[in-house]
Amino acid sequence: MSIAPCLLLVASLGCGRSGGLEKVIVEGAVSYNGEPVQNGEILFYPTGGAKGPVSGAPVVNGRYRAVAKGGVPVGMQVVKIEAYDTKSSGGGGDMTSGGRVGARVNYLPDKYHRASRLTVEITSESKTITRDFALEK
Repeated sequence: MSIAPCLLLVASLGCGRSGGLEKVIVEGAVSYNGEPVQNGEILFYPTGGAKGPVSGAPVVNGRYRAVAKGGVPVGMQVVKIEAYDTKSSGGGGDMTSGGRVGARVNYLPDKYHRASRLTVEITSESKTITRDFALEK
């Protein structure tokens, strides 16, 4: 096997840059009223002159890790978080038994998602940084 394809693959993976943007992996904890968010998502929206796409990750058992496409762009980000209660509507059970499966119902106040004013500065201090969010009613 030629080494050229391997070098091309390594070069395309990069080192924290995607499309010329510097990105880092962001991980951490998300809690609401002192309890870990069991099921949700976190999104990072560039703001204040920061460039790049919206980045995000699922929140599972109170933890998240935004790693897709190289992570979150360096710079100021508005953070939007949703936490879900999964409830079935209708007769219960799954679609094959006549019920509707798992409609996601966000239980966090709008101040953490639709009208979020949460911001965080993403820095390039290392390849992976930790940012925790302890949300209160």
